[in-house]
Amino acid sequence: MQGILRQNYLDNINLLKMKNSKFILLVFFLILVVNAQAQTPEQKESNNKTSWIEGITSVLTPYGSLRIGAGFAEEGEIGIANNAPRAGLKLKHALSNKEDENFNIIGRVELGFNLTSRDDTVEFSVDPGAGIAQVGDAVFTRLGFVGVTYKDLEFTFGKQNSVYYTLGASQVDKFLAFGGAGIGVWNIADGGVSGTGRANEVFILKYSNSGFTIGAQGQARNISENSESIDTYGFAANYKIEGFTIGVGYNKVNDGVEDPEPNQAKENDEAFVTSASFEKERFTIAASYALLKQHQRLGGVFYDASGIEFYTRYKFSNNERWHAALGFNYLKPDDDEDLGDFDNKFGIVEVGYNFKKSSHIFTSAKIDQSENTTGDKRNQSVFGIGVKFGF
Repeated sequence: MQGILRQNYLDNINLLKMKNSKFILLVFFLILVVNAQAQTPEQKESNNKTSWIEGITSVLTPYGSLRIGAGFAEEGEIGIANNAPRAGLKLKHALSNKEDENFNIIGRVELGFNLTSRDDTVEFSVDPGAGIAQVGDAVFTRLGFVGVTYKDLEFTFGKQNSVYYTLGASQVDKFLAFGGAGIGVWNIADGGVSGTGRANEVFILKYSNSGFTIGAQGQARNISENSESIDTYGFAANYKIEGFTIGVGYNKVNDGVEDPEPNQAKENDEAFVTSASFEKERFTIAASYALLKQHQRLGGVFYDASGIEFYTRYKFSNNERWHAALGFNYLKPDDDEDLGDFDNKFGIVEVGYNFKKSSHIFTSAKIDQSENTTGDKRNQSVFGIGVKFGF
């Protein structure tokens, strides 16, 4: 029986990798087709005078972020670890010259990289990086989606950041290392299975106007034998005004299983998050609170929990390049879950220098006080230094 289960697990992983590879090829094919076909006769005549490379680069924007850190654990372990490095391409192509029509094809392909070997002792990332089927891969898919925009509406489908994260929880996701453990975004690997993180096979519709954004999503994955059309769904909203941002998000598994395999969602999985932030000149403060039902996992046990994440930052130099940040993450199972003293709690201290856009050198400490079920300390505190170079 164990052999059969293991084979099924490997088959699931191989199927996921095949899907990701095919999806990336499909995205690039669509980019080429759109660029070649969705043009007026005048545009085609003009493009004939330029190279095909210029035609492609006019609709594509490359980007990337190289991130590596070195961590020193309190009991002496030293590790060099990934801090979610990635590179990608953004696509935006207008289908009309009339600005009032505002109809565009959009898309993104983003790959993650395992620049160093993964280290189980010294954790140095606010983002888990690869999904379940891709952990340990040298290159893996972080995002891959296409869609359309029309005026205030946006519709996309593929693997992409959930509305739970982008509208309800991202305000507090600002640390350069550590964090991301209190509000259920990355509940298992990258949150792709449950739909709270980088959701797999998801459709997302968003409406934005005058600082207000509302979004809805659904994952069509056929998780169980019930073959529901929508296996998970979520809703979120976000409002920004004069430095204040308020967000709320909800996600629910509609078609899960009681004892899920790695690529299956848990039955009765629900997640609710609310966040608030304020940013003015050099000062930023943000906090999030989450209620989670059968969303978090300890070994083979899923449990109900509530969690908090807090972040505050001050740019203390006149040129606003130096900053200091403080915060904490706290996640506690409900009392009736019978998990004893188990919790996840740690503080974060960070000092960094911004030497160019999206690029930092920094030092950070994770002061970990998490406990296991018997009340003993579960994780080591870690002090780290890191580099984040964006382009």
